[in-house]
Amino acid sequence: MKIRSAHTRLLVCDLEACFRFYKEMMEFPVTMADLEMGYAEFVAGDMKLALFRRQEMAEIVEANHKPAQADAQDPVVLIFTVVDLDQAYDQLRHKGVEFISAPMNNPTYELKIAYLRDPDGTLIGLFQAMT
Repeated sequence: MKIRSAHTRLLVCDLEACFRFYKEMMEFPVTMADLEMGYAEFVAGDMKLALFRRQEMAEIVEANHKPAQADAQDPVVLIFTVVDLDQAYDQLRHKGVEFISAPMNNPTYELKIAYLRDPDGTLIGLFQAMT
């Protein structure tokens, strides 16, 4: 199997809030936005990040009889590598973003990391290489 391209699609409950978060807080360039149709795309580094309404995807794959959410551990985490984690942390906090953890060193993986969530609860990790 040959893959030409790939991207991450988040299935979200609150499309509008998540769209504003990735556009305004994370400052990802918007490549496509049709919120009325329930879809948006961003550029995040060398990745395409798309948002799609969770309920609509459930209907497409005939899973709409299942609960939309369950109280469980995180099933996914988006990882974004940044050049300067302290600067990114300060910039996002200034915009009102609440972090789960302040920047901390992880010498095992030679990373500096911080975690936050988008409005839909998706876990996001910001990583900076320590070398």
